Amino acid sequence: MNRIPLQVVQESPALVECTECGKCCTYVGIEIDRPKKVRSATDILWYLYHENVYIYVDGNNDWSLHFESRCRNLADDLLCRVYEHRPHICREFDNQTCEVNDHEHEALEFRDPEVFLGWLRSNKPKVYKKLKKKFLPPAYEPAPWPARAKDSARRKEA
Repeated sequence: MNRIPLQVVQESPALVECTECGKCCTYVGIEIDRPKKVRSATDILWYLYHENVYIYVDGNNDWSLHFESRCRNLADDLLCRVYEHRPHICREFDNQTCEVNDHEHEALEFRDPEVFLGWLRSNKPKVYKKLKKKFLPPAYEPAPWPARAKDSARRKEA
């Protein structure tokens, strides 16, 4: 008897609706350069030296600088008070591929310089070596990478 292999169908996690989350309205994100060179790596360090700022790397390896700052038009019920008149950037947002609902790609967040330095040392050793020589204060030592789940860098779990 010939057996026919059957594909296992996995259910996708339920889509989180914007009205249940509102996370995208709690920060301002600006695209930045990946740390391919010392200059961009030191820029990222400088960003991480500041409070309420973090680096987000999405599943497409696009890097962005996030400033935690709640939109003044986000109501407590997570509805937008100016929805009919919202800016273009809000209209183009797709909750099917946002950081909450994108379960196919791995994402990273860096909230502390030490965790970013640990990632840099593991993933961009030449850049790290140059950065350490001239731009790394003695107080900042790289955290082990891959970071532990409780560290401030986290991998988005699928």
